[in-house]
Amino acid sequence: MCGRFALSASPEAIAEYLNSAPPEPYAPRYNIAPTQPVLARTRQALTHLRWGLVPAWAKEPSIGNRMFNARSETVAEKPSFRNAFRRRRCLIPATGFYEWKKEGGRRQPWYCHLGGRLFCFAGIWELWQDADGNELRSCALLTAPAEGPMADIHDRMPVVIDDTLRGLWMDHHDENTARATACIGDRVRDFDLYPVSSRVNYAGNEGPELIRPLDVE
Repeated sequence: MCGRFALSASPEAIAEYLNSAPPEPYAPRYNIAPTQPVLARTRQALTHLRWGLVPAWAKEPSIGNRMFNARSETVAEKPSFRNAFRRRRCLIPATGFYEWKKEGGRRQPWYCHLGGRLFCFAGIWELWQDADGNELRSCALLTAPAEGPMADIHDRMPVVIDDTLRGLWMDHHDENTARATACIGDRVRDFDLYPVSSRVNYAGNEGPELIRPLDVE
């Protein structure tokens, strides 16, 4: 699974990377957690979405609190995710993410990144409305079985779209999901990993110190 990530790049770098106007408002984040706003590139714009997908048919939005990840193996069939997967895919920029490794009776957080450069999670998003017509736009990140070094940390990992495949992932013209599934299969798998402070366990903690290697604290 993926339950925390970081986005520490400048707004100008994000805008250039995603071919969009700079995000506003925006501040670097090092401990983004479910139910919080996240930046996402939809087909329309770079915007903020609530992390935790609320299906259009949901009676109330709290269902999204536990639907922040969608398994890539079943996303095309699950009632909660399939419509978003077919018609509302998005790119969620990040500079790193956290996974927790079980070590005896404790869980040690590890920071996973690509040399500090920007990358994009495969995301899906949905539009929900309450009885008064108030709208909520929310999203989920896709995950896949862990491979490579990640398999020693956790059994799942987020799906990171290769930069060359971002256009295919966002192509919704054909409702056939074969192209999107191919993007998942060709996902980025190799990350740099190191343990970090357990301060990241608390979503209220923020700052660049959260991504410092544990042995230099």
